Amino acid sequence: MAGVGWGVMGYVIAVFIIFLVIIGMVVVGHQTTTGYLEKIQFQRGRKQKLTQALRDAKQGLADLRETQMFITRQLEGVADYSLGAAGGDLITGTGKPAARRAAMAHHTVVDVLLAEKLLSSEDLMKAENYKLQSKSPYAIDEILSLLGYVSPDVIQRIKRRYPNLS
Repeated sequence: MAGVGWGVMGYVIAVFIIFLVIIGMVVVGHQTTTGYLEKIQFQRGRKQKLTQALRDAKQGLADLRETQMFITRQLEGVADYSLGAAGGDLITGTGKPAARRAAMAHHTVVDVLLAEKLLSSEDLMKAENYKLQSKSPYAIDEILSLLGYVSPDVIQRIKRRYPNLS
């Protein structure tokens, strides 16, 4: 009978040990899962930050390209003008007498901008549409400046060079 009692006791001990092993595996599995979840959450946060940084970089690149186009357009107009296309230098405001007489045929700042190729007719149309749609009280040359089609400095130089323009 003594052997039978130890056999039952052996089974109880074996079941208890198996129970402890199962509990240990569950605890270790839970800790491992928790660690992985924290890593996943960290990586998701990192992904969101990188995605936002990418969006910002793309927007910055688009802004730079737009600025490049604007400056290139202005440089082409200045280069044409300074090479004698209109007979003088836009930066210094000096011009040949023939160019001054030709400029007198212009009645507005916009006429000069178009003649000196500092403004495209497409940009002018966009600005005029904007003025009509927004019912803006500003002059068209101010709207051109606000929309970024022409630099305010260029407009001021033209007004100083041709004070009789309307």
